[in-house]
Amino acid sequence: MTRRTRLALASCGAAALLLAGCGSDGGGSGDDGSGSRTPRPPLKGTPAVGKAAERPDPNDFNGDGYDDYARVLDAEDEGRDRATLIVLYGSLKGLLTGSPARLEGRGGDEFFTEPHRADLDGDGFTDLVVARGESDDWQTFALFGGPRGLTAPRPLALEPGTRVQAAGDFNGDGRADLLDGGRGGSGDINASTAEQDPAAVLLGPFDRAAGEPAGSIPLDLGQDGYTSPYEAVVGDVDGDRRTDAVLFYDFDAEQDDSAPEGLTSIAYFRGDAAKGLVPGPDVRPDLYESLANFDTIRGATIADADGDGIGDLVGASQVSSGRSASGKNPGRVTVIHGSRAGLGAGRAATVLQFPQRRGELWGEAPHIGDVNGDKRPDLVVSDLEPRARTGGEVTLLPGGDKGPVRDEAQYVSPLTGGLPSRNGHPDVWSGFVAEALLDVDGDGRDDVVVHADEWESGKRGSGKAKHYGSEGQAKTHAGFLVLGGTEKGLDPGRVQYFTPGDVRGETTLK
Repeated sequence: MTRRTRLALASCGAAALLLAGCGSDGGGSGDDGSGSRTPRPPLKGTPAVGKAAERPDPNDFNGDGYDDYARVLDAEDEGRDRATLIVLYGSLKGLLTGSPARLEGRGGDEFFTEPHRADLDGDGFTDLVVARGESDDWQTFALFGGPRGLTAPRPLALEPGTRVQAAGDFNGDGRADLLDGGRGGSGDINASTAEQDPAAVLLGPFDRAAGEPAGSIPLDLGQDGYTSPYEAVVGDVDGDRRTDAVLFYDFDAEQDDSAPEGLTSIAYFRGDAAKGLVPGPDVRPDLYESLANFDTIRGATIADADGDGIGDLVGASQVSSGRSASGKNPGRVTVIHGSRAGLGAGRAATVLQFPQRRGELWGEAPHIGDVNGDKRPDLVVSDLEPRARTGGEVTLLPGGDKGPVRDEAQYVSPLTGGLPSRNGHPDVWSGFVAEALLDVDGDGRDDVVVHADEWESGKRGSGKAKHYGSEGQAKTHAGFLVLGGTEKGLDPGRVQYFTPGDVRGETTLK
């Protein structure tokens, strides 16, 4: 099967959402008279046997031409939290939701970190890197890709507590590396100790048997020992075939006399052949104005948003002036364009917002891909508070000659007719959020994977907003919808549906 050229230059992560659920539903079919569709059973099957590639698609673990979905699920099991890593392979008919692979946590307070994808051992198949453990004590391991899918997890020979925050080719030698962002700092509000573990680029290829990197390059990312980055967004923003990074920090130095001068909550580093990552040009004013939202961000990614072949930083924030239809500050998405001279050194930033209709949270979780198959990058964002009638909406902005086109936007929400639900009517306050763009059926168009944590609550909504966070998040009613990409955009009648209960798993990766 011939694969189209991927638009995204790198994948970046966001922390896995808490969810759980039950049921045995599949893709949408058959209107039951309520405007919703009766879900089909989970799709079972065996992934096609794939083949290695010189530059493997980061979304395809077995090289069969279909994108695969990986996610951490956190569920309650007899009153105890239980984390599970699930992998759903793509196929001609979509995700094989009835034949998942999974890796379970070992109980207690154990959790999984965010998974990362890269060809660690250079065999032409994409591998999955994740850590499992408790508090600051966890073990990083790899599930190696192959023609029939991922292997059982194999420990990587890294120091306990290593924080892998991203994967990429930081030194440009054509081999995948891992970024260890370091830990701790005297002012890091997320750290359990004031002592700081230094950051490093862990160089590929990794030895598959021993789990060892080919080497490492120490990095100074710790801002004079005060804080370590809590998130890294990576991609090539200057076209030199080296992975660059935008780092985010969390600290409170307002009343700390010991805080060093020049602290920043956002930093830009460029890939370097000898040093791995080096500080890039100071673009903090642009970064802060574009991404700052109460000293943090609401999602960012690096991908080619304007079709020039160079990665751009796409981030969501809340503007400081203007009002949305709800009377609050409207959300916005800012594209800081990459160029041969570096991030933000070319054309002026592009700002997208909908103050007349969208709410203050519009722009959450931005993703770049090709939904309609026209070879131009499309933008997909979410809004957890678009109107008083619903608690979630996904917006598709199709790509144009210079980037996303606002006037051709398309919206999908729990109020959209024809979406599948086991209860016949999804909860409109379901927390409807786009999580990934993947071509799960290999048709050359990206599909949008949406998570809704209250989809099957059996309620139509009370008209009052719910709050979705780690404390109050639903544990039993979640649903996933894979919105199929078509030449006209998203088709609500072409949706694959499943719940966390559907992916309990036939195969356990022990």
